[in-house]
Parts: sequence; C-alpha cells; structure tokens
Amino acid sequence: MSARRVCAMLTVPTKNGGAMVDQLQPKRRRILFVAHQACGNPALCAEVRAHAEGAADVHVVAPVLGSPMHRWTSDDSEDRALAEERLEASVSCLRKHDLRAHGTLGDGDPVQAIADALYEFPAEEIVICLEEPERAHWLRKGVVERARERFQILVTELDVTAREPAALA
Repeated sequence: MSARRVCAMLTVPTKNGGAMVDQLQPKRRRILFVAHQACGNPALCAEVRAHAEGAADVHVVAPVLGSPMHRWTSDDSEDRALAEERLEASVSCLRKHDLRAHGTLGDGDPVQAIADALYEFPAEEIVICLEEPERAHWLRKGVVERARERFQILVTELDVTAREPAALA
C-alpha cells in the first residue's frame, strides 16, 4: 500500500493583483496501533514506521489482557501494570522512530479496546502487529477478522516473524 499524501496550495491575493502561493503541510496519516506483547520490539517499531511512510500520528492502545485467574479474583492490578509497560515501551519506541505517538490503556477485549480508542482518535487505519506466540492466540480469537468486520476502515495485520530484525532497524 502506498502512502496517501494530501497537499494543498494556498493562494492569497495581493494588493497589486498578483498572488502569493504557498504549499500547505501534507496531511498526517492517523494510525491506531494495537499493542500486544511484541510492540516494544524495535523491529516491529521499524516496520510500523516503514508502513506509515512518512508523516503520521499514531495512537497506541494497549488492551489490559487479563489472565483467567485474575478475572476470577477480580484483581487486575498486575495485568494493568503489564499493559502500562507495553504502552510506555510502544510509545517510546515509535517516538524514537520519528513518529508522533501517544496512547491509552484499553479494554481486555482487543476489538472493544479498538472501538473505544477510535471514539477518541478517529484513525484512517488500524494496525495490529503480531509475532509468535500471541499471533496464533489472537487469530484463534478472531481479533483481526472481527476488527475488519466491525470497522469501516482499513485493518492491517503486520507479521514481522518472517523478517530479520536487523534489516528493519
């Protein structure tokens, strides 16, 4: 997929009948990045940067993925702390790769977390980055397909397991 760069020309009439022309800054792409275990991986961050192809605002959502035991005991403090770490690592890594990034914690259901994040950050694209071992788990839960069915925007799954991290960094 190629980047969509939207530029506009600003024409301002002058007193003597001429015109001043200036090119406005290109529109920044808005990407929602769903953070799972792998998102602090520098190879994944480099892949997201390459995918963004230039100017982009990235909103990271880190679902608070609870274990069955924590859900049963209603104690999600450890799960929340792990999600915070994923969020901070993801935002930091994306910023090091020259992308404007910020983020929030999300619902334990990744698709609901995406829906909540899209309410605050209307993105043009959802990027779900997966690598083993969570890839099989999320595919089994149908996260990517459910997101594609539910949202009327592009949903991209980036799988970096087939690539060498050194080639992307």
